Amino acid sequence: MALEGAARANIGIRIMIVTVVAVPLLFALSGLAIRYAAFASVSSDTGFAAYAQALCRWDCAWYVDISEKGYERFPIPNASNVGRWGFFPLYPLLVAAIRSVLPFPTILIATITSLALSYAACLVAWPLVGKNMRAYVLYCAFLLSGPFSFHFTTFLSEPLFVLLTSCVFLALKRSNHLAAGVASALLSATRLVGVLAVFATVIHMYEEYRAKGGSIVAFPRWLLGRPDLLVAIFISPAGLFAYMLFLYLTVGDGFAFLHIQRAFGRVAGNPLLFLWDGLSYHPNAGWLPTAPQWSAMTAIAGLALCLVLGARRQYGAALFCAVSIILPLTTNLASMVRYVVGLAPLAILVAVLLSASKLTFVAALALFLAACYFMTVAWIGGYLALV
Repeated sequence: MALEGAARANIGIRIMIVTVVAVPLLFALSGLAIRYAAFASVSSDTGFAAYAQALCRWDCAWYVDISEKGYERFPIPNASNVGRWGFFPLYPLLVAAIRSVLPFPTILIATITSLALSYAACLVAWPLVGKNMRAYVLYCAFLLSGPFSFHFTTFLSEPLFVLLTSCVFLALKRSNHLAAGVASALLSATRLVGVLAVFATVIHMYEEYRAKGGSIVAFPRWLLGRPDLLVAIFISPAGLFAYMLFLYLTVGDGFAFLHIQRAFGRVAGNPLLFLWDGLSYHPNAGWLPTAPQWSAMTAIAGLALCLVLGARRQYGAALFCAVSIILPLTTNLASMVRYVVGLAPLAILVAVLLSASKLTFVAALALFLAACYFMTVAWIGGYLALV
């Protein structure tokens, strides 16, 4: 009987592993089919390379240029008076490395790589959703077949950013602070806000310390006596510092990624005013919200979800996501939708909340799949300029 029970348990484990692997693969294929159908409905060219190029909108072109040409040493008159320094290097470097081995166009390689990274992000999220299968299905559907899945399947920083963010919080969940530090270092070379993951690591260290009965005032002294934890903290911003050193040696300005933001129309201001301006930007005709209104509402919804994370005592994730929203919000609302939906802890939280009942689970899944087609058409057509 014991042997039979063990055999059944092993079969159950194998079925679970196969399911966890197969679910994101299913949505990767279904999402690809839906987005391709959307592309085919508005394009006369039906090739996959044309499809990959059609999805390459807005910031995608900057990443293609970085991957193929690198960074300029100075603005080039009549060619580029902005500079590519505002876009962080890790993902373009990864695509360039793959292109050096595979003789395919950059955007084609990047599209396939983004699909692979988003698929991997789903696998990493399995323990983060508490091994809740319904939440896992919704999360995979959102990334790979959802209304914003084009962000995670083209040459943007979101696929790598979501994967590395998930790796940070999985490492913290397993109390592997060194692994969290390494993932944070890579994250800080992917996007500027990635450096903020170090705060989640420190908060997790503090929570573990307090759980063992440590006093608040003695925490700094205890931390200074743990070289392993200090290493995890100090390596977290290594990616950002490496990029700053590169910019200093090549451009002469280690903060060029910040200074160039003015050329993109990003000027520091009051985030509350930016939110108000976005909400009050009413459409001239019709009832659909304008792009600034969508961006403002998305920022508010993201901050509200951060409060929910805090209420669920996920303080590190709440702080990381909140600051990752507020920091770009201090300049303007541009790309705010992309920034919010690309925060893995928020997407995981939404998946968990929507999986609470079978009705909300089915409704959300159907909405994700249906919206994928129409949002992809809007993205290809250039109607989502600020997302």
